[in-house]
Amino acid sequence: MPTQPFIDYNVYTVSLKQDDLPQTASSTATPARRGLTPSERYLAYFLVFAFASGALAHTLPAVLPVTRYTTDGLLLVLNGLLIFSLYQRNRDSRLWIWLLLAYLFTFATEAIGVATGAIFGEYVYGATMWWQWLGVPFVIALNWCALTLATNDLAARIVDGPLRTALLASVIIALYDVAIEPVAISLDYWQWADNIIPLQNYLMWAVVAFIISLPLQWLRIRYRSPLLPVYLFAQLFFFIVLNLAL
Repeated sequence: MPTQPFIDYNVYTVSLKQDDLPQTASSTATPARRGLTPSERYLAYFLVFAFASGALAHTLPAVLPVTRYTTDGLLLVLNGLLIFSLYQRNRDSRLWIWLLLAYLFTFATEAIGVATGAIFGEYVYGATMWWQWLGVPFVIALNWCALTLATNDLAARIVDGPLRTALLASVIIALYDVAIEPVAISLDYWQWADNIIPLQNYLMWAVVAFIISLPLQWLRIRYRSPLLPVYLFAQLFFFIVLNLAL
């Protein structure tokens, strides 16, 4: 019986490793550039609803007394959910370290500022944010952290580089405070000596924001999310509306 000639069919093993598969736009997107996930979308709706309804509630005399007792809790929930969502998206454990250090630094700065008047000027916190220690509401430092993350995200959309991003973020947060101050005084978040907001206050807002923004940028901590602009502008809407209404 004659033997059959050997035929090479060039059969190759197919690798199904992820790196060998074609990459789509969604699979190559960085966490910061991905669109909102379903849970983030619900949180975005909640942020918009909370700040919009809060603005309305503060204009209604019958509801206003209630809002004075809910400010601490609401800010804690909003900021807490936002920061946890940032971690869920980016999975960078260094964010928690930055958050702890930034919280301690801003709380200490506020405590020294209230006690001495040497940092922001002479001011005291009112009774609206009643959960306090050393004359400083606990939620204030958390608000510093959330707002700093949001302004850094906005700055990173405009400029490149750690130093320029931190500088622009510090300018943005100081300008943001221009909208905050009149409302904060009207709602007794805090009060200034002689009812005068010193220029020093805005300058030190920028300085403090720069100090905590720089390590965030230099260390390239992953924090960015499309939720941050929602938070930033929803809260800005709250303050603009109340500036016009109060």
